[in-house]
Formats: sequence, C-alpha cells, structure tokens
Amino acid sequence: MPEALLKSFDKDIEAIHAAYVSASTPREKAMKILSHFFLRIWTRLYLESGQKLTLAPPQFAIGTYEGKMNWVLNETYDFKALSQIQLGTKYGKRHVLVAEVYAVKGDDKARLSFALEEEEVRGRPVFVNYLLHEGSVKDFKLEEHATGLRLALEPWLQTILTKADKPLWEFCKSQLECVGV
Repeated sequence: MPEALLKSFDKDIEAIHAAYVSASTPREKAMKILSHFFLRIWTRLYLESGQKLTLAPPQFAIGTYEGKMNWVLNETYDFKALSQIQLGTKYGKRHVLVAEVYAVKGDDKARLSFALEEEEVRGRPVFVNYLLHEGSVKDFKLEEHATGLRLALEPWLQTILTKADKPLWEFCKSQLECVGV
C-alpha cells in the first residue's frame, strides 16, 4: 500500500495549479497553496489508508470537499492571517507535519517541517522540529516543498500504517536538520 500512496502523492501535487490561486500578497498565496496541499494529503491518507489525521485549522474551515480528491478553498477564510497549518496524530508519541509562514528581518519565509514529541518536561510534551524545506515566500514553489516531504513520505507512511513511531523518528533524526524545540 505505501507504493500506491507514494504514486498518488505525485498526482495530487500535479493537480494543484498554483497559477490559478488568487491572493493579494505572496504570503496569502503561499498559505492558500499549502492549505490545498494539506487538504489533499489529509484526504489521500484517509481514503487510501483509513487513517484520519487531525488537520488544524479544520479541513472544512479552509475548504469544501467536492469528491474525487477535489477541494475548493473557502474564499471567506482569512488566509492572510493564517500562519501555520498542522497535520498529525498520536500513536505512542505525537507527530505533526507543519507548514508555516514567518518573517525574518522583513522577509517572509515558508517552512515545512515535522514536529515530533520527544519527551516531557514538567509534565508537558516537548516537540523537536525537523526541517523538510524552507524558502522565501516571494519565490514560493510548491514543488520544492513537496520534494522535501517526498523524502520523508515513506517513513511517515510506515508510521501511519503501522501506528509505530519508530520509522518517522529514526528518519528525522538521521536524515533531517533539527531546527529547534
């Protein structure tokens, strides 16, 4: 099943037509494209594996599902104010795929990363972030973010399908850059 999901992933990326996304700022456009990207991943994982991950903001707040993997973004949603999208679940420990837009010295950046629950400090979980891709919002290209995720897709799918944390945690720790707690 992971092979079929991997092939479907590429088709889902091709179906997102960034040129047709209307937005008043590059930041808004990046968040709309990333929202569509996350909606398609959420749907694909649910339809093909039966695993329903949690999406924040909720899927039906940011889009309307029209069937057959087709989503229409909710144009009344304030994508300009949206700074982060999360897709994840918890088996032993919680893991979250995170897309975020943030400013560094006046330049908006878009980042895709995994936040993995590592341990607890004072009774609260501590998450460590592992970078998949980061780039300027002005030059945002979904394909670059998708390529970053594609490298981690197989261990992530193994974690989802087996409900075991080990494949994703080992991959992130050995292959990705740790970018903070």
